[in-house]
Amino acid sequence: IMLKRAIQIVQSHLKGLGHFHGTADGADSPDLATAVVRGLTPRQAEIPAGALGFPHRRRLTMMFQLVARDRGIDCNPIDGFWGPVTQHAYDSLVHLIDHGSLPPNWRDDEPSDANPHAWPRDTGNQAAMRAFYGTPASPPMTRVRCPWTLRLAWDKSTRLTQVSVHSKVAPSVERVFDRVHAHYGEANLKRLRLDLFGGCFAPRKKRGGSSWSTHAWAVALDFDPERNPLNWGRDRAALDHPDYGFWWSTWEAEGWVSLGRSRNFDWMHVQAARL
Repeated sequence: IMLKRAIQIVQSHLKGLGHFHGTADGADSPDLATAVVRGLTPRQAEIPAGALGFPHRRRLTMMFQLVARDRGIDCNPIDGFWGPVTQHAYDSLVHLIDHGSLPPNWRDDEPSDANPHAWPRDTGNQAAMRAFYGTPASPPMTRVRCPWTLRLAWDKSTRLTQVSVHSKVAPSVERVFDRVHAHYGEANLKRLRLDLFGGCFAPRKKRGGSSWSTHAWAVALDFDPERNPLNWGRDRAALDHPDYGFWWSTWEAEGWVSLGRSRNFDWMHVQAARL
């Protein structure tokens, strides 16, 4: 269900354009559906082909994504799916509306100096990341077979049997997948929602930061983002539960880093880069 405040934001935007004549109360309606189509029509070059024929809620989400992008907030791709990128854009836009400024870049702090494994450190100007993995946003990619069926977290009807990762980390990812599958089995992986894949490659900067995300090198994977949002700590994140002990120990045995376990945020995320 789309957040009431997000609907209010869209209503206010469309009201300003003269497309919506009701009250910005956060309530969905046929009048709002008509207004959304009117708002999207002149912007078809910015949305997927045929998007005006998508279901109403997807069009409504696209309209919100465009509003966020118009305010200088990264919300790509404009696709109508409410995933972690759109959730972060929502949080940022609400902060901007309520406080007159975007949230501070709280992830620009320098990570620790610990580097016991072979993966490079993600620190400073990211020179070590570039030297080891190459240019961000255009990494060499390899598909890795996943022995259990994955579902896209933002579109659960889409199923995957492979994920694309940086070629240098592909053998490691495959070993982790095989060990995790052998330990938990398909049914438990689904029960633990480790079948909900939040993505790997994304050519973008860090959320709340100014340096490149490890996703830009395809050396980070996200799982179950809905129950492990970026700014949740261990008091709320689902992945800080004893059931996930083998999951984390298997990644860490390969040198991968959990931002949740090491920094207590972004529990969905595991990366082949040291802090």
